[in-house]
Amino acid sequence: MGALRLFHFDIPTWGNFGDKVLFPVVRDAFRVLGGADSARAEPRFTFTSAAALRREVDEAAVERINATADAVVIGGGGLFLQDTNPNRLSGWQWKISPEALAALEVPLIVYALGDNRFPGQSDFDELMRTHVGQVLDQSVFFGLRNTGSMATMGQLLGERDRIAFQPCPTTILDHLYAPLAGRRPDPAERTVAIQMLVHPRQIAAGYDAEVIHVATATAARILVDRGWRVLSTPFHPDDAEVSRRLIAEVPGVEEVRLYGHDVGFFTGIEALSSVPYVLGGRGHAQMIPFGLGAIPISVDLHAKLGYFAADIGHPELVIPVEPEGMEADSVGGGNVERAEALAERMVAAVADAYSCGGDLQADLADTRVRFAEVTAENLAAISRSLRPRSGAGTHPAGDGGVRTALADDGCVPPPATGDDRDDSSSVGDVRGDTSSTGAELRAWEDIRAEEFHVAALCESEEVAAEQARALTRTRRELAQVQRELAQARCEHREAVSERASLQEVSEERLRLVEGERDEARTAADRARDELRHLARENSRFEQENATLTGELARSAEILAAERNRTAGEEARVLAGKLRHGLQWRARRLARRLQHLGR
Repeated sequence: MGALRLFHFDIPTWGNFGDKVLFPVVRDAFRVLGGADSARAEPRFTFTSAAALRREVDEAAVERINATADAVVIGGGGLFLQDTNPNRLSGWQWKISPEALAALEVPLIVYALGDNRFPGQSDFDELMRTHVGQVLDQSVFFGLRNTGSMATMGQLLGERDRIAFQPCPTTILDHLYAPLAGRRPDPAERTVAIQMLVHPRQIAAGYDAEVIHVATATAARILVDRGWRVLSTPFHPDDAEVSRRLIAEVPGVEEVRLYGHDVGFFTGIEALSSVPYVLGGRGHAQMIPFGLGAIPISVDLHAKLGYFAADIGHPELVIPVEPEGMEADSVGGGNVERAEALAERMVAAVADAYSCGGDLQADLADTRVRFAEVTAENLAAISRSLRPRSGAGTHPAGDGGVRTALADDGCVPPPATGDDRDDSSSVGDVRGDTSSTGAELRAWEDIRAEEFHVAALCESEEVAAEQARALTRTRRELAQVQRELAQARCEHREAVSERASLQEVSEERLRLVEGERDEARTAADRARDELRHLARENSRFEQENATLTGELARSAEILAAERNRTAGEEARVLAGKLRHGLQWRARRLARRLQHLGR
């Protein structure tokens, strides 16, 4: 039977050392512990290609996978999280629509995934539950990296029996790589690596970042004063701020930066391989050193740290942080006192581990053997569930052409035991002896080839990510231009409408003004006619006045003459009549003048 061709969905990255190590180690676990073809002494599994799982899986990618692969590997990692790579296709980090998922004609291998919800985050929604349920239905193996995730995801999916325990392959590094075989850091050496960060998600849940970071620096200072060599090992750019703080505030602390394009995945492993004790708050900041023989001491910032400590049989290696780091009315003292109390707990945990370092390290080594055996058994079960495909098309057996060679109840076949186990897939003594697996530990040439592959993928992903960012910026700028154009068009329409309205108002006002002007002209003409009429009446009045004045003068002369001719009484009578007549005429003229004046 030929090698089984696998397509891998992973996360190429320069920035997160845990993810940078995880995905090549997943592939190497398949190569080393997956057994070998007994006839050709070649590994049972080979990886044909890979793709970034956070990018949308389109129809073309599905067609390539169907044409070139026998199965698809998803993971590992804490992929069950909804606010990292948020999307409404799947509801979790693997960005594939239900339609594209259903179009995959090859089965899925869900490998070492974990429930990565942070403290205080809400339950997974129905979209994710339905999508992960579909993934489970299309899987020949559904393995989660800790028993805590198995419990939470089993409850979510209602399928506890179909979920297997698959430790993260980073926990068995010394069982995969020849340069690490048989090596362990010296537990008598007082060296501790510190990685620390309180994420905004944890701050949102109530953790006090300042208290925890101050406590970390205080603990580092105490350890240095007690003769410890303290290394600051930031796994991610987000860890850099705390690392700089340690370097600045604690003389003697050395930084070993693990993130960045200049640090290969195995270069970082080598840097950690001689460190016997680690103190940290990230999952892989604990699992990777554990896989190299270190004793991991965790600050309880995430449920997965407690899950891991429980699975390796040492829950006491988790330092409670809640009373010092959470905001609670019941907690007495200020931040300084809380930080000092937490620092004392950190130092005490390191000292306790050191006091029994040899025995603890030996016990953890046995746990790694157990993890390696579980890994080999799972890979043997996966191998039995698959067969190479002769070309494109569906598998000849399985659920709806997707799942192959499954047990009658639809579950993944259990690991073989006793005489039923294929000797070539048994892990045997995996402390460097690979004769029982049929595959060799990964040698330096294999490591360098994988580092080149990882670097090429990361470089390609960085270029693609930058192009995506540039495209996003261009789209954002285009959208802004379109919004501005739409706004300009709207303003133009408003201006045209306003101009039309103003023009209509202006025309109406012009009509009103013209009407008022015409009325004014008519009134002016009427006033001029009245003035001319008044002038004529005034002229007549003046003529009549002159006539009356003349008549009055003549009357006076007549009166004087009559006075001379008649007696005084007759003159007075006549004068009275004349006066009366004049007064009557004068009143008549006055009334006429008054009427004309109106």
